[in-house]
Amino acid sequence: MMQTEGSHTEKKMSFSDEESERPLTLSYCEKDEKLKQSWAKKARRRSSADKILVNDGLGLKDHSKVNMVLHKNGERNVLFSECVIKVNRKGRTQERWLMITDGAVYNIDPASAKVRRRIALSNISHISCSLLSDNFFLIHVPSEYDYLFVSSHKSEIVRWLRLGYLGATGEELTLAMQNTIDYRIDKDQQRRIVFQQGEDGVFTKIYAKKTR
Repeated sequence: MMQTEGSHTEKKMSFSDEESERPLTLSYCEKDEKLKQSWAKKARRRSSADKILVNDGLGLKDHSKVNMVLHKNGERNVLFSECVIKVNRKGRTQERWLMITDGAVYNIDPASAKVRRRIALSNISHISCSLLSDNFFLIHVPSEYDYLFVSSHKSEIVRWLRLGYLGATGEELTLAMQNTIDYRIDKDQQRRIVFQQGEDGVFTKIYAKKTR
């Protein structure tokens, strides 16, 4: 069982090739009281109500490489940027820059400022979070594959994703909240993440899920 607190570095998580509903070895416990969230239907925590929106926390709009990418894609505004942890398909956690613009979501390598993936906001079907006070969220992209992130700025990220989506499409972006979430890591493979409340915080387990 793996537990993480505070800052994250890249770690290997052991994934198995077992049939569906067999647990993988990934497990997180979030215990930092400073990261409390306040959501309708979620466990109520007063600290989140006083949080200040981060906006372009990394100043990426003024970054030369990033600015070139924005210009190339016809995007003018950086709605939000911050460091996050991405859980990749091989089970590794990686530090990434997450940037939300008026047209897309970007996964950027902080070491090189290279764009690893660009997702048009209009291609996102929905966002998923648990009903508990953890820092995980998922971005679902049916035409490609989904993303699993961990961030202490989850509430701000979800808010800006929904605002950006509304501006780009004129429609509301669905926020699905449940403690068992299925997501795709590629065309043929799925995972299931399960959230459980423990004495020391919220624990998560990821299961291999066979695609038929």
